[in-house]
Amino acid sequence: MDIFLKLHEMEEQLTKSEQKISQCILDNSEEIYNYSIKEFAKECNTSPASIVRFCHKLGYDGFQEFKINLIKNVTNSQYKENNIYEDVSVEDDIEDIINKITMINIKSIENTKTLLDRKQLEKAINSLDEAKNIYLFGVGASGLVAMDFQHKLMRINKKAFMYLDSHSQLASAVNIEKGDVAVGISHSGKTLEVLKAIMAAKEKGARTISITKYGNNPVSSAADMKLWVGDIEKNLRIGAIASRIAQLTLIDILLIGLSKKNFEVVSKIRMDSSLIVKDLKVK
Repeated sequence: MDIFLKLHEMEEQLTKSEQKISQCILDNSEEIYNYSIKEFAKECNTSPASIVRFCHKLGYDGFQEFKINLIKNVTNSQYKENNIYEDVSVEDDIEDIINKITMINIKSIENTKTLLDRKQLEKAINSLDEAKNIYLFGVGASGLVAMDFQHKLMRINKKAFMYLDSHSQLASAVNIEKGDVAVGISHSGKTLEVLKAIMAAKEKGARTISITKYGNNPVSSAADMKLWVGDIEKNLRIGAIASRIAQLTLIDILLIGLSKKNFEVVSKIRMDSSLIVKDLKVK
């Protein structure tokens, strides 16, 4: 995974000391490979132990593995040089708004593609395929994404339950059993209702999937399978624009992966669905 994107996504989760190391990496990315851990720690005005802990937080076994991946990113990463986008401002005209929102959404999808762990994704698709029932949890904009997922799962004959009312969601969590799958959708990963539902599902023995922004957060930490989406709208939070697009992209990936595993059955269901609504379309 792109280290520069990781650093960007984890920015709000880093301590002041870790932010200093992160900035040091960005400032010296092309020279770090030649540093020993002691030399790099001195460059960052910190200790070798702190560097090792930071590498672990990024998902690497140590400084050497981090350096190997960094040199690959310095050569191949498109993120660092294309990381600039502008927030919408009150001075923008309609053309500015069109261009900026389009760019933000495109970047959010690209970041989501980079952040997705393929093994976790395949595991999540297999779990959904094997599930007796699928319970979906989300509040606000994430709740609308969960409702969209429920509708799409219904179209391929998967038993999925979703309630927009958060109290009804928690009540439904009581009915979860072993063999079911619970999917918690929360961009921040800190939505209390979603966390409580995921924890209740785990207590019942169900498998759990989280869809959150990248990094450690309460919802992803509680889930068995963790799926990440890009977090590009740090300053722009008008109706969860980019996060919603990223979440919808991810559930479409899950849906197509699930459909592919049951291609013949799904094809027949889709044909039957088209036939039953055919006469309801205006001619």
